[in-house]
Amino acid sequence: MPGYAPTPVVGMPELARIHQVAGIAVKNEQERLGLPSFKLLGSSWALHERVKAVAGLSPDALIAFPDLSRIARGLGPPTLCTASDGNHGRAVAALAEALGCGCVVLLPADSAASRIDSIKGHGATVELVDGSYDDAVAAARATARARGHWYCPDTVGAEASDEERRFASDVMTGYGTLFEEFFEQILRPPDLLFVQAGVGGLSAAAAASLRRVSATAKVVVVEPEGSNAIALSFGSGAPVSVPDTQTVMACLRCQSASFLAWPILLAGVDAAMVVTDDEAAAAVRQLARRGVIAGASGAAGLAGALVASADGMLRARLGITPDSQVAVVNTEGATDPASYAAILAG
Repeated sequence: MPGYAPTPVVGMPELARIHQVAGIAVKNEQERLGLPSFKLLGSSWALHERVKAVAGLSPDALIAFPDLSRIARGLGPPTLCTASDGNHGRAVAALAEALGCGCVVLLPADSAASRIDSIKGHGATVELVDGSYDDAVAAARATARARGHWYCPDTVGAEASDEERRFASDVMTGYGTLFEEFFEQILRPPDLLFVQAGVGGLSAAAAASLRRVSATAKVVVVEPEGSNAIALSFGSGAPVSVPDTQTVMACLRCQSASFLAWPILLAGVDAAMVVTDDEAAAAVRQLARRGVIAGASGAAGLAGALVASADGMLRARLGITPDSQVAVVNTEGATDPASYAAILAG
């Protein structure tokens, strides 16, 4: 894509010293291809694959973005439709704008005004859904089918069609670019990778990517307190859903794991933990001290790493030692400026 470049890695040496680990490396996704999150990596690859399939092109073809735009316009152009807590929807909207397609994004009705406005800023139509993120996902799927739109999900349930599963799977494949960059940028694979989860797509990509470079590194999923469907699913041995719960980590406010992510998580993740809003806010402030802008969802992985390294029992369970190299991902910038300002003021 035009403007592509690896995002930076930021070291946190003072924080590592305080928390008695050898190093903390932060993959900083506060800006990626002009957007304040990593999400464009997933949706761009998935749309690349979808356009090829609909146009009848070879599955092995790699299409330059200007050509992809031309091909997409020749297909109608289509209208893209998805659900979001904010960042995935904005990524799909930005791609639709660049490709010359229409776009409809369904959001929970209590989404922050800044997230709604940012999606509208790309020319997309935003429709608000009374209910949870899971309700928005169901509504987006039904809307796409009823109106003949291209459904562009980053999560699916067991009832999903092959086409829907393929798109969501391609989204996770696109996320793998982040970790390929990350593991090339640091001196060696981390001993522990703490990665936040909503529906689990990013954490599944993290687990799959890390297993390719290290057989011993541990992957720890971090979820908001109350929105911890993945942790509870590990405990029960099967996917479970949780009620909708308010959290400052709005982009992780999900009620169930993706049907496609779950088996990857089950096979590749070593532990799951929850963090509170206060712990996420503290991590936001720590990142700000190093010049990293992170929303609460973006800082959740670091929050998990700091909580775990400060707890003797968790250190023992996870094998955290003074020699441990810890890796985390800041998945977003200040996507809700008012919330970010309030956290810094706190």
